[in-house]
Amino acid sequence: MTTQTHTLAAVLLSATAALGQGLELEYAVSDIGGGRYEYRFFLSPDEGWEPGMGWAFLVYGIGDMRPTLTDWIGDPDSLPVGPWDDYSASAGSDWSAYSFWPVTTYWSPASGDEILTWKGTSEADLEQGELLFGTRFVTIGGAAPIDRQVADRIEYSCTPDLDGDGTLSVFDFLAFINLFNAQDPRADLDGDGDFTVFDFIAFQTAFDAGCP
Repeated sequence: MTTQTHTLAAVLLSATAALGQGLELEYAVSDIGGGRYEYRFFLSPDEGWEPGMGWAFLVYGIGDMRPTLTDWIGDPDSLPVGPWDDYSASAGSDWSAYSFWPVTTYWSPASGDEILTWKGTSEADLEQGELLFGTRFVTIGGAAPIDRQVADRIEYSCTPDLDGDGTLSVFDFLAFINLFNAQDPRADLDGDGDFTVFDFIAFQTAFDAGCP
């Protein structure tokens, strides 16, 4: 499908966007010091996903003539696998925001449970209701463009990421062993009040499941 056809689809569906399938964007914010905050984003379809739905030109941090994420620096190692190659931005309109490149590359979820994640840092600490997102282009088939929708701020935790670096590695295993040997409550992962092999099994299970 050409970009022109995609654009036409967006125009045709914009009038009935409320009836179409949209997306949900959640984000978590952590103070990492030095006047900067780390953001983690979690993008997923609303209920009602069907095969073939897709969205492109996803923008986040939409502001009035400027992005609301001050001095955003995206982590290139956390780009959503598959759809996009780099971070991008648009400016000069009320849709000024950060996005991805190529902007006309579509994300078509393989299932209604698929979640795209990415992260980066900013000088802004945006509270609930202060971060808007949207999409310009959609595929024909029920997907709806999104116009300045509010993203939901959430609390994020990842049990096996014990060293807090945002990735799971051998260092998390070492951190768990140190906590276990010190009988730190954070190592009592089965919650029975004791430190046993079952805590190791619980840690291994959480580690294998990974974190979004």
